[in-house]
Amino acid sequence: MTSRSSQIPYGADTSRPLKRGKACLTCRRKCDGARPICGPCQRTPKDDPCEYADGPGRSRVRALEETVSRLEARLREYEHPEETPSIVLHDPYQYEGSTGSSDTAERRIALPGTRRLLEWFLNNAVSFGFFLDHLRFSDSVLLPLDFGHQSRPCPGLLSTVYLWGIHLSPQTQHKDLEHTLLMRALRDTASDLSTSNPHPHRFIHTIQAETLLGYYFFRNGNILEAKRHASSAVSLALGCGLNTLRSSHEQQWSSNINLPPPQDAIEEGERINAFWAAFTLYQDIAVTVDPPRSVCGIFDTPGCQVDTPWPLDMDMYKKNILPPRSSMTLHKFLNHNQQSVDENQISSATNVITKASLLLHQASFVAGQYDPNMPTPEAQTLFATFQSVQQLISSLSSQLFPLKFDHETQKLSAFREIHLAHSLVHGSIIRLNEIFSDSNADCRQYCVKSAQAIIHGGGFDVAEFGCVNPIMGTLWTLACQTLVQEIVRLRSLRTGEVHRSWSYLSSRSSEPASISSLTYRQDHLHVGSENKVKEDLHLDNEDSLLASLQRGLSALTFFSTNSALMDKSFLSSPLSNDR
Repeated sequence: MTSRSSQIPYGADTSRPLKRGKACLTCRRKCDGARPICGPCQRTPKDDPCEYADGPGRSRVRALEETVSRLEARLREYEHPEETPSIVLHDPYQYEGSTGSSDTAERRIALPGTRRLLEWFLNNAVSFGFFLDHLRFSDSVLLPLDFGHQSRPCPGLLSTVYLWGIHLSPQTQHKDLEHTLLMRALRDTASDLSTSNPHPHRFIHTIQAETLLGYYFFRNGNILEAKRHASSAVSLALGCGLNTLRSSHEQQWSSNINLPPPQDAIEEGERINAFWAAFTLYQDIAVTVDPPRSVCGIFDTPGCQVDTPWPLDMDMYKKNILPPRSSMTLHKFLNHNQQSVDENQISSATNVITKASLLLHQASFVAGQYDPNMPTPEAQTLFATFQSVQQLISSLSSQLFPLKFDHETQKLSAFREIHLAHSLVHGSIIRLNEIFSDSNADCRQYCVKSAQAIIHGGGFDVAEFGCVNPIMGTLWTLACQTLVQEIVRLRSLRTGEVHRSWSYLSSRSSEPASISSLTYRQDHLHVGSENKVKEDLHLDNEDSLLASLQRGLSALTFFSTNSALMDKSFLSSPLSNDR
């Protein structure tokens, strides 16, 4: 006898409703229950196969339901990290000098040795806003204690340093860990301030972690995330009152978070440098991505008082050297009302870089205020501001160390900082003078010479740096754009064409009494300077510019292999859209 339980014949009586769960998942109510393929599915084949929930293996719906459940659980994990267990970072290599395991037995992420991660990171850390003392930090990282122990760095900072170590690692076999470590760094940094067992240095360490994450995303071209982490670092620094450290103001501004007194000059120096590291990152990102008229940021808003003295290099703090107490630090500097610069400030690369970043920001803002139809009073104010910033740039430029590298006596990392300081100063010169460069030959030459200075860098091969501060992508792009426009201008002169390659039309006149007189002076300067350039024009001028341009593009290409920002800069930077 043939059993009906294995196959229901096609066309059999199915008027009785099937029990719940017995129908095909595709047909539902129309199903006759025939197996392995029901009647409706045989008559009208569908994209999805005939499938029963109680059949062998997982049904399609059940699989989808399980996927949805996993995604919901993961979403909850990211939204509420405090409710989920953390992943333990484990160094599978025993620390040198330790007698036992350096961490717990759980080995979720297999990392290279911690010493190697630290070496890859610390060799370049200054370029990415690392302000903590290297020796103290390294010693605490290498303690044979569990990840998250309060004698070691905060989990967020340690995870971020591991992320940078993998990112900078020359060993490509570890690159697949980078995304995992990024997720871990974001998660740990977000939860370090809200943990039930707070770390004694959680505020400074979180500012450091947020700054490093800001530079990480800045370097990789994710500007939205870079701005978010830079803003977090700045907000926390202001909340901790780091903007009023060593203030000589009688009544210091109150802060939301009271930090314990610093234990020594090194710890106080770390706090001073923490504020300025967050400040510099915030300013550099604004210059790179914000329109010139919008680069005015949180530090330029009314009520944001900065009394913290300018930073010094960590080596000076180790010698118990601290900057003198100050007040209204930014206001006095920008208004030429600061005390005389001492030797410590002049010899501090950190000090000069911070001021140079500020002046690049100021020059960009001044350039963005120009309007060819602006009223005469506003034009006079603009030119007065132009002269003020120009004097500040000139003064800072005179304090720069010569751009010459001594392989025997100088560390490459130290020279890289001097190179960055020079580049920032020359970038400021370009951004300030380009508003007059179309009508004034002197301003145009300032721009071209500064562009070549940025690109040639004293003749040093920048490929030896290995990696550079992300702002260099912006500066090399600015230099290349300047050279391109000058080459186009020279070619148009040679062919007799009328071509205005520079973006701004204004005057360098010291007495802009009216818009009409400004226009007259522009025309006069334009004709006279163009005729002079045309008379002195030689083919070697263009060849020199082309050689400089090629060198600049080569630098961007070289660093684009590990920094997405360099790859995007030349074509997509707002700097090119301004022109």
